[in-house]
Formats: sequence, structure tokens, C-alpha cells
Amino acid sequence: MFRTYNASWTMQEQLDEILNKGTVHEKYAAYNLANKKVAILCNHQRTVSTTHETMMQKQEEKVHLDFLIYFYISKTNKV
Repeated sequence: MFRTYNASWTMQEQLDEILNKGTVHEKYAAYNLANKKVAILCNHQRTVSTTHETMMQKQEEKVHLDFLIYFYISKTNKV
């Protein structure tokens, strides 16, 4: 509970520093910057998903297969 309270309190401090001026895009950018600062200050980190290794293996296999297909086509189409 302390982490949530601390992050909320810190975020409110950051938001209080933002002037209520500018376009919606500028306000959105200011909010995102404040949110990023809070994440850094509170040491929030994203964790690697449990399926990350499997997804990476599938991507490597696809890249390897695409390379083999490209190599085969380039060799067989030469005169």
C-alpha cells in the first residue's frame, strides 16, 4: 500500500507543477513526462513476460526461415 500511496502522492506533486496552458497535445506530453519521472523516482520497472523466451525463439526461427527462402530463391533464379 505504501508504494501506491507514495507513487500517487509523487505524481500529484508532478501534476501540480504543470501549468494549465497549451494544447491538448502539450498537456498530454507534460503528463507523460510527469508519469515517467514518477516511475524513475519510485523505481518502477516492467518485468519480462513469462512467454518472452518463446516469442523470441519463434522470431529467430522466422528470420532464419526467411533467410533460407531468400537464399534458395536467389540461387535457383540465376542463369
